[in-house]
Amino acid sequence: MQAQTLESILKGYHAAIGGLDKYPQQNAVIIKAQTQGGGGGQKRPMTFTLKAPKSSRMDLVIQAGLTYTMAYDGKQAWSIQPWTGSMDPQPMNADDARDAGRTIKLLWNDLMASGNGGSILTYEGKDEIEGSEVYKVKSKYADGTEIIYFLDVDSYLIIKWTTRSMNSGVLDESDMFLGEYQVIEGRTLPFVFEQKMNGETMSSTYIKEYQFNASVSDALFSMPAKQ
Repeated sequence: MQAQTLESILKGYHAAIGGLDKYPQQNAVIIKAQTQGGGGGQKRPMTFTLKAPKSSRMDLVIQAGLTYTMAYDGKQAWSIQPWTGSMDPQPMNADDARDAGRTIKLLWNDLMASGNGGSILTYEGKDEIEGSEVYKVKSKYADGTEIIYFLDVDSYLIIKWTTRSMNSGVLDESDMFLGEYQVIEGRTLPFVFEQKMNGETMSSTYIKEYQFNASVSDALFSMPAKQ
């Protein structure tokens, strides 16, 4: 019964976002956005470059001439952190690398056949979020990481996901709220992502544009040699 219920929810979700055929893995997707800290203030431009099944890159403009980069090529995660005084790329530790690897889930999440990279999905029943009834689907990984997806029972769209994982021996839990869905070329896509921890907003990301079927070299995701 559980498998049948899970299957029907996944089918509903796939139909709601426009069908899995609208999200091919052959080419990259570029997402142009602006992000803002939880306390408000200046919005900073950022770009996500995603290429299924695992490659991702995020470039955040700190100020003119200074860009924070975080990337993952499916095997190695690395970053450039200009506030350290160095523009050399540095490999990430295991916890940060795992988090960087999740960037791909902004588009290809675990409820999509192309995004299910080794996790086990289970239907966890119904719940309520801000007055809306939701289905709960849990995605569990071998390392113990869990991502709980909350789907509106009427639209079948994801309105929130909760990530639980161990970082340096401490259990971290964060929520990502999705909203302002729009239909673009047959795809139903979220245009606002709000990250919260312990109920407090940590950041808000406002999508400006999704560019599908982009031609991007795999070299963009690989750690470059130090200058």
